[in-house]
This record gives sequence, C-alpha cells and structure tokens, in this order.
Amino acid sequence: MKIFCCPVCGQPLTFAEKEAFCPGGHRFDRARQGYFNLLQSQASAARRHGDDRLMVEARTRFLEQGFYEPLRSCLAELAVEYAPSPCAVLDAGCGEGYYTQGIAQALAEAGKAPHIAAIDISRDSAKAVARRSFAKQAVVASAFRLPVLPESCDLILDIFAPCAAGEFARVLRPGGVLLRAVPLPRHLFGLKAAIYEKPYENSPIEQALPGFESIARRDLCWTLTLDTPQKIDELFKMTPYYYKTSPADQAKVAALPSLSTELAFAVLADRKL
Repeated sequence: MKIFCCPVCGQPLTFAEKEAFCPGGHRFDRARQGYFNLLQSQASAARRHGDDRLMVEARTRFLEQGFYEPLRSCLAELAVEYAPSPCAVLDAGCGEGYYTQGIAQALAEAGKAPHIAAIDISRDSAKAVARRSFAKQAVVASAFRLPVLPESCDLILDIFAPCAAGEFARVLRPGGVLLRAVPLPRHLFGLKAAIYEKPYENSPIEQALPGFESIARRDLCWTLTLDTPQKIDELFKMTPYYYKTSPADQAKVAALPSLSTELAFAVLADRKL
C-alpha cells in the first residue's frame, strides 16, 4: 500500500531501507533513529515542533503502566469494527505510539492486515514511534499539510491531536472512517485544581465535522488515583499544563503525596461522506 507522497511535488513516495524517493527525483534520508523527516521548512515557522523529549519520555513511562488502557481498548475495538481488510491506517499525531501500537495489534489479531503509517510534527515523538514493532513508516510531518496521497487511507486516528478535518477528508477514501479521542470538560480537573486557584473546564467538543457523518460516540469517565510523587510527576509532565505553569505552581504538584483526578474522554467515529 502506498500512502505517502513527496512533500515537494506530490508524487508517490517509495520507501527503501535508508531513503525515500519519488519519480520526480526528490530524496529523503532515513534518520539514524529510524524516522523520515517530510516536514518542509515553510510548513511551520515555529522552532519547536510538537512535544519535546521530556514530554515524550514522561508520557511513555506513564502510559505503559496501563492507566489509560480503557481508552486504548475502546479505540482498538472501534478500529476493528470499522476498518476493512486489508486496511491502510494513518495515525495523524501519533505521539510516542502507545495508542497506535494497541490498535495495530488489535487489527492484526482480527485479520485486518493493517498497513500502519504514523505521523507527528515532533521529532522526539517520531524517534519513539520508530522503535515500536508496528512502525514500518514513522514520519515527521504536519497534520495540516499531510504528505499523503489523496483517498489512500481507510482509517485515520486523531488522538488528542489537532483535527485537520479538511486534510483528513482529502486523504480518506470514500466511506473511510476518522477515529478521534478528545477530552471532555472535566478531564484532569483534579490535577488542574491542584495547580490553579480557579481551575477551568475544557471547552465542549465540536462533534460535527464538514464532509463527515457521525457514526459512533463512546464516553469514558473514571477516577484515577496516583499514590506516589513520581506517578504524579509523569502525568503532569505529559500534559501541556506543565509547560504553561510557573515554577511556583509546578512546585505545588511536586509536593503532592497523592492525587485523585477525573479522566473523561469522548471517542468519536466519523465516516467520510
């Protein structure tokens, strides 16, 4: 299955062991850590793209302890329900690959013969994903400028990542499915209450997307209790809140001996019209 296209000319990309190349003669070297960088310099003016190494490592340690396993299981169940066989799957904002790994395994066990392509704008995320067993193609790119062929994907994963609905509609085949995970208003409210004097709820989700019809929604809510400062620190550092708070507020969290907080997610499946 060919999913990726050249970010320069748009022609299909062929991946070899050490490089990717297109018929137009453009070539992209494979980094020694295993990923391909297809992010064009003009695609983003930011010097820091996506999650940094601290955030990626904290998220990896935290998630591998199974605290978000109900969410991964829900995503995998819906992926198996809606993916054809064989299936081309694009994770657009894959992070360190925890959810992608679980979904890839579930699809393979269900006989769906998945071809998994993983994209993230963060090089540190791409490095982590490239070490995963499913990751034949780990790519640095922007979800808002996907180096992906039109109508080449059967299933797109958008898990706590920006929703580039227009790009997703472009690269999904007719009838293809977008599977999203988004935080509900009370998600991590206990953590925010430990940081801020006036904690705030998350904004309500926008369920309707142009060019899609909603076919499923599952809400997952439970209370997470962390009993060591190390686990609290890993949760805190894997969220954007760590990077948006002052040293004084960071110290509040570091001093906590335990923490209870709500986890609240919506898992949404939308079919391309």
